[in-house]
This record gives sequence, C-alpha cells and structure tokens, in this order.
Amino acid sequence: MYEQTHTNTTGPSARSVILVAIVAVAAVATATLFVASVAADEPETANEYFDEFRAMEGTEAYEEYDEFETLRTFAVTQVQEIGTLDADEQAELEAVRQTMLAFEQAYEHAEGGDYEESLEYAEEVDSHVDELEEHEQTQATLADLAVTRFYEGLADGLHDDAEAVDRTPDRLDLLSLTATAYERANMPDEAAEFNLQVEQETAAYEAALEEMNDTENDAEAFFGDCVDCDNVGSAVAGAPNALETFERYQEIQSVNAKVGDVRGEAETHGLEEREEELATIDEEAGNAHLSLAVASTSVLVGYGIIVGLLGTVLLGRIFLWKRTYDRAQVGSVVTVGDGDV
Repeated sequence: MYEQTHTNTTGPSARSVILVAIVAVAAVATATLFVASVAADEPETANEYFDEFRAMEGTEAYEEYDEFETLRTFAVTQVQEIGTLDADEQAELEAVRQTMLAFEQAYEHAEGGDYEESLEYAEEVDSHVDELEEHEQTQATLADLAVTRFYEGLADGLHDDAEAVDRTPDRLDLLSLTATAYERANMPDEAAEFNLQVEQETAAYEAALEEMNDTENDAEAFFGDCVDCDNVGSAVAGAPNALETFERYQEIQSVNAKVGDVRGEAETHGLEEREEELATIDEEAGNAHLSLAVASTSVLVGYGIIVGLLGTVLLGRIFLWKRTYDRAQVGSVVTVGDGDV
C-alpha cells in the first residue's frame, strides 16, 4: 500500500519535469528554425539580390510611386555589374530591399483602409531610408520623395477614419496620427491645424469626463443621505421635518437635470459603458424625483388642510365675536331709549 501511494505521489512530478523539458526543447528548436528561416529569406549573393529585385517588377506600389520603381531598376543594374558583393555593397542593397518591402506593406495597408497600421509601416520605411542614406544619398532622396507624397494621402485617410468613429478617445488618437502624417508630409500648416483641433477636443472631452465624475459623486452622496427616496412613504417618513422634504426635492431636481445632461455627453462621446452607468443613475434619480415631488405635494396639502382648519376656527370665532358685539350694541340702544321715556 505504501509503495503504491508513494508511486502515485511522485509520478506526476516526474511527468511534469519531462513535459517541461519537452516544451523547452521545442521552444529552442522553434527559435532556431525561425532564425534560420529569417537568415534564409535575406539574400546573400548578387544573384539572389538580382532575382529578388526582378521579382518585384510590376508591384502596384512601385508603379504608382515610380521613385521606387527607379530604385528597383537601379538595384537590378547594380547587382549585374558588381558580381561579387562586399560587406558595404550588401548593406546598401539590403537597405534598398528593406525600404521597398516596408513601403509595399504600408501601401497595401493603406489600400485596405487600415491607415493606422499603414502609418506604422511608413515610419519603418523612414528608418530604412535613414540607413540607405548612409550608403547612397541619391537613392535615399528618391525614396524620401515618394514616402513624403505617400504621407499626404495617408493623412487624408486617417482624417476620414477619425470622422467616421463615434468614440472620442479613438477619434482623438486618429486625429493625432493625422497631424503626424501631415507633419511627415512636410505640410506644417495642416499639421498645426490638426494638433490644435486635438488640443481643443481633448480639453472639451476631459471637461465632460470631469462633469460626469462630479455628477456621479453628487448622486452617490444624495442617495447615501436619502435612502429609499424612490418610495413616497419612505421619502416622507425619512425627512425629519417638512422643510427638509422640500430641500431634498430641490436637490434631486438639480441632480436629475445634471445626470440627464452628462448622460447626453456620454452618448455624444461614444462612451457606451459610461452611458449605461449613467442611465441606471438617471432612472434612480427620476424615481426619487417623482417620489419627492409627491411627498412635497402631500406636505403642502397637509399644511393646507391644517391652515384651512385653523382659518375656519378663527373665522368662526370672529363671526361669533361680531354677533356678540352686534347684540351688545343693540342692547345698549334699547337701554338708552327706555331711560328717555
């Protein structure tokens, strides 16, 4: 029995060690294959570069931005003349290749409407152009001219995306990227315009968020003080005096109006989750407002009845006093008349 129990206890541990070892070996093997694959993808000889640049012929991105087609043609001619590559020549050709591949990705993402991803690849193109500039100024200038034109179209696409989104945070991100794209397109006026727009809309958005937070805090404080105010009986019973009932009614009027306003702000800014939270508060505030309105009216009616009763008693006494006074006056007149006779 003891041996069997001991075997069951240590078995899973041994299997765990074996499993970890297998996973580790697999990870190393995968990493090795990945590195080998990347290394194999990078050309090493003039013939390999020649084949790769020839295969790029007819690419839509390079045909539309013919500066890149010029780069491709020049690279094909260059590798034909070189024969054997030295380290500097290979570095130059690789910088050209990486620049063209990154631009093709930027172009394809832009054509697919994924402008944000396209901007990331365009920025990668810039870094490869900087590398290319260290080897060949003319080719780097050609690539830079094409990318500059590309950024302008990218900025227009990002702006269209910004106008199409509902959530203000997403819109602000896209507008900021629009400004970045215009800046990289050497259009400083447009970049400044969008940066100013981002600044103004950010200020308005943050003000709206602050108002939402303040309103939620006010509502929380009110309901913490006025428990069960959504019930008429509790609203009346919970107030120690009539004056406080009216004060609570005025307070919930203010809270109810503010909640309605900020709920509209949340909807305007596309904040669905926040709008749902405020909708719950709005419903609770609406119920409390109705209950306190009824409670206040009940208090007014009650005071009206009491005042009416007091007024009736007072008027009755006045009439009684008047009748007594009138009778006294009549009796006085009769008495004076009998004395004269």
